[in-house]
Amino acid sequence: MSTPVEPTDVAQLCAAHYRPLHAHVRRKLPQRSDADDVVQETWLRVVKVAASGLLSNGRAYLYRVAHNLIADHYRQRQRRREEALEDAQLHAIADPAPLPEQRLLDAEQLRHLDAIIAALPPRSRQVFLLARVEQMALAEIGRQLGISRQTAHGHLLRALVALQQVPGA
Repeated sequence: MSTPVEPTDVAQLCAAHYRPLHAHVRRKLPQRSDADDVVQETWLRVVKVAASGLLSNGRAYLYRVAHNLIADHYRQRQRRREEALEDAQLHAIADPAPLPEQRLLDAEQLRHLDAIIAALPPRSRQVFLLARVEQMALAEIGRQLGISRQTAHGHLLRALVALQQVPGA
């Protein structure tokens, strides 16, 4: 049968072992904040057990609790690492292709765009395709079509205004 530990005994235990316990835990846990948390939780558990009257060898119990909390810390860290790895693996195997609904919407929008471009006056359509598809500058378009840069700009604006009818374009 164990003899109950008095609160003064816990205070003496703390005074005698706080710094050595913290140094021991700090060697096992490189992050100071993690070590501080483990030491604090260790003392809380020691106080609870001492209050229940079941603490017989305070120093041994103190280091056993700290050891168990350090092991718990590493287990939790490993579990978090595995969960993060699982998320990364899921993203790696996820299909980057758009969903069928999105492909249908995109195809519908493309048909609408084609219809608007087809309905443009021939010169505006020509300027628009050279500017947006061929990535030509307005001055270059003007030279190729035998029109001024300003005229090419006017045709491009006309085409862009017509395309404003397409949602999301």
